[in-house]
Amino acid sequence: MIIPLVLALSLFNGTTLAGWRSSDNFAWRVEQGAIVAAGSGESYLQSLAEFTDFTLSLEFWVDASTNSGVFIRCQDRDRIHPDSCYELNIWDEHPRQEARTGAIVFRVMPPLAQVDTVGRWNRLQVTVRGQSLELAINGEVTARLDDAALPGGFIALQHAESGVVKFRNIELLELED
Repeated sequence: MIIPLVLALSLFNGTTLAGWRSSDNFAWRVEQGAIVAAGSGESYLQSLAEFTDFTLSLEFWVDASTNSGVFIRCQDRDRIHPDSCYELNIWDEHPRQEARTGAIVFRVMPPLAQVDTVGRWNRLQVTVRGQSLELAINGEVTARLDDAALPGGFIALQHAESGVVKFRNIELLELED
């Protein structure tokens, strides 16, 4: 029996923002092998490539004041919003705790499990295939969605309001039918 070798696609090379573009003039940068956004304001770093069915795995680090997230299957580069993407929230201190880290904003709130992530590196993994989506933070399943009707699209990393967010080891495995 021949088992096909499947390799994850690295979406970040650790040194440049090649393969990504900012939605505005916000200062996304690379420091010590991580994508970093800091300061005030809302911005999105968008993948140039688009994906349909995949497992995305990445590490993130946030401080207590940071509102961030990972948006997947995004449809409109000019309007990145939970209506046109799936927003996998990263914000432990969200004023509405049902939308905290691990929630899929407007779709799975509150998250199935509460995971605290401030001030340390954490792993986010999401698998989306057809209409099924499963999100895990640090190995703990926080959200499942069985009606993920949005088709494929780009990925966007978010920095909103204030604080620091970092992303590293961003890998994607495309899933076949």
